[in-house]
Amino acid sequence: MNKQVSVAPTGGTGAIQVQDQARKLVSPSQVIGWIVIILTITTTTLVAQTSPPRTIEEAKAIFEDRKLRVSGGVSASQIFYGASGIESRRDPYTYFLTGNITFSMFSFSLPITFSYTNQEFSFSQELPSISFNQFGIQPTWKWIKLYAGYNTLTLSPYTMNGHLFLGGGFEVKPPGRLSATALYGRFRKAVMPDSAGQNGSFERFGYGAKVGIHFKSRPNKHRPKRRLQSKYTRDGELREQTPSAGSSSSVASNEKNSNTPFSENTDLLELTVFGAKDRTGSLPLLPDSLGLTPEENVALSARLNKTFFKNFSLDVEVATSAITSDIRETERDDNQQTVFLVTDGFFTRKTNTSYYNAYKGQLNYNHPSFTIGVGYERVDPEYRTHGAYFFNNDFENMTLNFSTQMWQGKFSVNGSLGTQRNNLNDQNLSTLRRASGSVNVNVIPHPKLNLSLAYSNFQSFTRIRTQFDILNQLTAFDNFRDSLSFTQISQNANASLNYQVFNGANHRQFWNLNGNVQIASNDNSSNGTSDVAGGTVFYNASTSYNFSWNKLGLTTVVAFNYSQNEAENVLARTIGPTLTVTQTFFKKKLRASLSASLNNSYLGENLTSSIINLRLNGGYTLMKKHRLTVNILTLRRNATDTSRLAFSEFTGTLGYSYSF
Repeated sequence: MNKQVSVAPTGGTGAIQVQDQARKLVSPSQVIGWIVIILTITTTTLVAQTSPPRTIEEAKAIFEDRKLRVSGGVSASQIFYGASGIESRRDPYTYFLTGNITFSMFSFSLPITFSYTNQEFSFSQELPSISFNQFGIQPTWKWIKLYAGYNTLTLSPYTMNGHLFLGGGFEVKPPGRLSATALYGRFRKAVMPDSAGQNGSFERFGYGAKVGIHFKSRPNKHRPKRRLQSKYTRDGELREQTPSAGSSSSVASNEKNSNTPFSENTDLLELTVFGAKDRTGSLPLLPDSLGLTPEENVALSARLNKTFFKNFSLDVEVATSAITSDIRETERDDNQQTVFLVTDGFFTRKTNTSYYNAYKGQLNYNHPSFTIGVGYERVDPEYRTHGAYFFNNDFENMTLNFSTQMWQGKFSVNGSLGTQRNNLNDQNLSTLRRASGSVNVNVIPHPKLNLSLAYSNFQSFTRIRTQFDILNQLTAFDNFRDSLSFTQISQNANASLNYQVFNGANHRQFWNLNGNVQIASNDNSSNGTSDVAGGTVFYNASTSYNFSWNKLGLTTVVAFNYSQNEAENVLARTIGPTLTVTQTFFKKKLRASLSASLNNSYLGENLTSSIINLRLNGGYTLMKKHRLTVNILTLRRNATDTSRLAFSEFTGTLGYSYSF
């Protein structure tokens, strides 16, 4: 039955009906399908133009290349959960489906990734619309790569840096001096805010493009076309053989004459543009008291990397970002003294548009035994873009960088020393100036002993997860829930020691010791302080001893963990041992592991709770490609403080995976 679309003469309601019908006729899956079809046809045409094989080996390679190859794997997991004494922290039944499949034929490959679950994940204001249910493909043919579905791309650190989007894009890196990247898609879904105005967002679409101009030619990794001709002339004489441009001797000659190999990230000029805009109509009219307004952002960057005088290298990047806080503003900005004049064709500057800049430069001298250089970085206060989740801003760093190796690589050190300051616009009541630096030292004084030390007081975002967080997580998928939970750290120190006690043919013993101190920033923009005062200090220490018997397939690990948090005169500690026993059976096809841990938590000097954790893991591999897994976790907390509840939890996971 044919559907008819009526169009009103006024162009009002009729136009809306046409748009609605158009949306129904074209779905995202159809768009992805057409992309694959077009790419496949193009690939087949290009393959047909490939020159004939010159040797038997090339003929065999082409014959093998014509076969359709499928690689990757799929997995399915079911999670059963129950709790008593507390409200359930997750759904009683959850399933996860994930897969990564790659189809290859000729020089064409089509990776497909997908994940699906019935569990919902909630995040902070910065991440209101992340979904675990994703599908993405990345077809590749020679130097062409396409993106469709859910993907992440990085154009530059100051424009788009690893943000997840739903849409399409491409990367092209042909032989020669040029490369290009482009993308377009949805960066956020429309989400209604709660009563406090939190966790809401307008639907946001973004785009980006990057062009690279290389100072050296990119080599052709694929066999070029070759003109076929007889080895005899028309007169029957033997033709003089000259190496063609694509012959092996010519390629070898070119490689010999090249002083340094080609690199994608060095000796080039990159120009980047990124933009994103909220759709005003994606949410109903909201009160101004919620503070949620539709925004628009455009960011530009230019990066230059150049090696000169053989041992010197220069890397400079300049970026600027313009953000319109409310695109419903009608008054335009007529300033003609701005670099954003070049974006007037697709970005409207308004009186509520704010501008931010970022600069970074590095000059190094590279010697065979050491590297030394100077660096500078400045990021304006409140610098941000719609293409990254987190930004360190309002700082200026000047550093001296160094690295070296000695004693045949047994001693290595790299680090930087410099100064750091904030309050770049002098809008805060005080300014923080301090010496800044980082150092990483690795020492191997004995073949059995390895020692690593690291320290940094540069501000950075990091995930803080103690060993107890890992021990007490209910499932491996809980790691996804916290994967984007970051804390701003102002100081960080690590120490690690590994000692091989005994290393025999059938028996081994290892000892490991780790320590970590992290100081979280307490960012008070009102008074200009963003250092330790009022922040939290995290101490973590762990030690483990490993016994393994190869013939028996038995491994035993005894560990002890300690964690301490200090915040506003409050001291919280967690202490406890862990015992893990792992045994393999049937020529390592079956692997079973039993783990038990006890975690005592203290507030000050008072014991507040004890957590007993029992975990049983089992896995069986069938015919090398099939794997069945069973994980059982029981967790019980005994509360000694009346302010805390005693509870118990059970989590069981059944999993199946197939690799091919």
